[in-house]
Amino acid sequence: MLRSLSEDVVVNIKDRLRDVRHFVRASRHDNPGGPRRPPGTEPFAPPAEIERLIGRAASVVDDTLTMAETVSLSLLPIVRPDDGARLHGFDVYFAAGGGTEGERLFRRDLYAALKSWLRQKSGPMPLLHEASFSQAHLAVRRKHPELLAAMRAAGPEDRRDAVAGVAAVTLVELRASQPLQGDMRVAEVEPMLQLLAPAALAAGIATLSPSGLSDAELLEAASMVVEARGDRISRALESADPATELAAIFRVLLAHLP
Repeated sequence: MLRSLSEDVVVNIKDRLRDVRHFVRASRHDNPGGPRRPPGTEPFAPPAEIERLIGRAASVVDDTLTMAETVSLSLLPIVRPDDGARLHGFDVYFAAGGGTEGERLFRRDLYAALKSWLRQKSGPMPLLHEASFSQAHLAVRRKHPELLAAMRAAGPEDRRDAVAGVAAVTLVELRASQPLQGDMRVAEVEPMLQLLAPAALAAGIATLSPSGLSDAELLEAASMVVEARGDRISRALESADPATELAAIFRVLLAHLP
């Protein structure tokens, strides 16, 4: 059935399923800080014993889904949707006249790279919406055509500045497109930024100096400098002109990244 649907529809269905999985996982009885309730339901919270039972039921469902996912991936590795995904540069994602294919690669590559990197880190996994990467790509193309044109026309002497500008607006739009409000707790916003900023920088590195580094190595290198400059990046994002402020930071970071 899914094969008969458009790729956009399938991606959105998968995102809604991820929302359900994220809610179930957050409702586990052994979740750090206790089970989380959906926003707005606190006045109608069930008695403590009922809440514990719900939390344990959520844990059973989550464990079952995890087991099913593990078995399916081990038996059918060839059907993974992110097979062949590899981070490319902004010149590939925003090639002149390549909107649809560039968007597809941008969504697939960045989402797959971040998910794979998160699995290796074995830490808590913030909720990522795959369709949001498409929204961010479209926003960059619509709002910043002059930056994209400048990157395509840039010579060796101003190439880094041009790429830093595109990386900056990419982070701004990635952050705006992901579910950072609503039911996301304040504590989860910073982990999300620690994912999205390295992704934008890693694409910048791939644009300036393609190398034999794996996606995980690129993201890890970018993550270290983002962590070191986290406060400055956060302040830039909250400033009156985040694109300009971020571009100045990224210009320096890209000069020192592999």
